[in-house]
Amino acid sequence: MTATNRRAVLLLCGSTAGFLLLDIHKVSIAVPSIERALHPGPAGIQLIQAAYVFCFAVTLVPAGRIGDAGRRLALTYAGMYLYLAASVLCALAPGAGAVIAGRALLGIGAGLLMPQLMGIVQQLFPAPERGKAFGVYGMCVSLATALGPSLGGLLLTTLGWRGVFVMNVPVGVAILIAAHTLLPPVGRDQGRRYRPDIDVVGLAFASLALVALLTPFIFTTGRPGDAGIRWLALLPAAGLAMLFVARSRARVAAGRSGVIDPDLLRIRSFRNGVLVSLTWFAAGPGIALALTIYLQEARGITPFLAGLVLLPSSATSVLGAWLGGRYVLRLGRVLTATGMVLVLLATLATLAVLHGDLPTAAVLAAIPVLQLFYGLGGGLVVSPNHSMTLMDIPPTQGSAASAIGQLGQRVSNTVGVATASMAYYTTIYGAGFTLTAAPAALHRDALNRATLVACLFLGTALAVALIDLRRQKDLLDGTRFRRNAERIAENGGVRP
Repeated sequence: MTATNRRAVLLLCGSTAGFLLLDIHKVSIAVPSIERALHPGPAGIQLIQAAYVFCFAVTLVPAGRIGDAGRRLALTYAGMYLYLAASVLCALAPGAGAVIAGRALLGIGAGLLMPQLMGIVQQLFPAPERGKAFGVYGMCVSLATALGPSLGGLLLTTLGWRGVFVMNVPVGVAILIAAHTLLPPVGRDQGRRYRPDIDVVGLAFASLALVALLTPFIFTTGRPGDAGIRWLALLPAAGLAMLFVARSRARVAAGRSGVIDPDLLRIRSFRNGVLVSLTWFAAGPGIALALTIYLQEARGITPFLAGLVLLPSSATSVLGAWLGGRYVLRLGRVLTATGMVLVLLATLATLAVLHGDLPTAAVLAAIPVLQLFYGLGGGLVVSPNHSMTLMDIPPTQGSAASAIGQLGQRVSNTVGVATASMAYYTTIYGAGFTLTAAPAALHRDALNRATLVACLFLGTALAVALIDLRRQKDLLDGTRFRRNAERIAENGGVRP
């Protein structure tokens, strides 16, 4: 494959990945419209949000293994067609139940597709080129996810809540045409096919553990009818998690593969990147959810404007991703830690603006400025973390490794959305209101609580990044010491 075609495939993979991740965030802007039209209640809204991310998560690992077994191109097309069909189902859904089902199918399609995209990048670019390649990949992801809310808000304003799903159809068709044009040569490079060893039982344990973990958060509405027994679901969640660990260890001891490959987790760069993802990706959805609902319901801003005020982050997120890809080998975790600090400061400053009792016009002027810093920080986190997580992974394990990384991110997204949503919705529904009927002061209280939950995740991510930064510094100091010792020895004990 020529260098030009490789770059075109890279842009296709990055843009498609950003489009898949966009579906985690863009539904947040449609939540008030969905409640007005379908009346799903807090638990129903939670299920609409969680169905996509949950099914996305549990599909990733087997899809990654099957892709590595020589079926990467087949799963790429299967995921694209399923995603397109599920988008049509969501757009035409007559009720909340059909939306939840459609969102689940969207998640399966995304789970089939995502590990193949990252595996293709792993396959096409050798290790020395992967840092820059994943920098470009991160730029595409950042741009797609940043542009999405404003485009979704525009379609929501003109077509109602169905517009956020209608948006998927022309974009999905364009991606399919580009894939059929660019990807056939990739299929010829996959090598010998073999039957992947997938731990179906272990995957079932992990999936059921996640369901049990999410159950009490999804069904906590703040209303008097909430059953206290729901928190007992955390007990089987812990038991299933223990069974999953035991099952994985037993399969590894028997020479078979587990859901998570322990050999990959022994690679420090990969393991630390996954830990950063587990905490960082729980923060973003909660912040976006709380802000977009508050702007629409407390400030009376249209969905289009609510998405438009977030648009400036798109330009700076691309800048951050480009800088991250360019300097990741030199600065490493300094970039991700700096990005997290920028996001945290921008989030707190946004909260201060909304608490300042400023007129709506002033709010609409201030938030886009703060979004410039938010987007820059996000770009500095996502792109370098992609590079540091996967740059040491062998190409033959690219899909499996990306599936594990994406599994951590999607589990993190799921927990982040569930906890922030619980904090926001219980404040509103617990006071006897709905999202569309609650007073502005109550929405501000809900915003405070949801943002606090998201910032706790963000603070934890920053702590993990700083710990890894210390490890990288110690490793660099040790390397310098060894090199200096070698030079002294070469000079017969005399310092050069």
